[in-house]
Amino acid sequence: MGIKKYSTPVNFIIFQICWFACVMGAANNLGWLGPLLVLVTVPLQIRLLTENHRGEILFVITCGILGALLETLMIVANVYTPVDRGWGQVSPPWMAALWFNFALLVSISLAWLKGKYAAAALLGGLAGPVAYWGGEKLGALTVAATFGRGYLILAIMWALALPLLVFLHNRLTGA
Repeated sequence: MGIKKYSTPVNFIIFQICWFACVMGAANNLGWLGPLLVLVTVPLQIRLLTENHRGEILFVITCGILGALLETLMIVANVYTPVDRGWGQVSPPWMAALWFNFALLVSISLAWLKGKYAAAALLGGLAGPVAYWGGEKLGALTVAATFGRGYLILAIMWALALPLLVFLHNRLTGA
């Protein structure tokens, strides 16, 4: 059994470390730091903490691509503006890396949400905007819309996104 016995706390800790690396890296002109760490930790977690490696790889790639597209849409719609303007209106790599990182949180630490779409919507609607608020406070982005409107849009987006990811995880991994 080995490390898989501790998969939830290990995954949660790695998720937090990568989240801070992405956000603090972006805020301090080191936008490559988080994606590099995610590039190292995601394959390791898939190998050491999951059972269906092929399905998890497919889910992580799907989640990362969908997330990068969704973040690009949020930037284009002026919901928020990342501090790194070098990517124009396209989601910067550090933000896309957050989605690849988040995919494994859905797979492992949030596995209890399987089939619980209302709970996933509630959790997404509450926790999603908090992550952006944290990113804003740490200097990685600015919520460009008025405070209430920007965070309301993020809450709705995450209340829809997390149940979709739970559903996709089940379909792509058979979990």
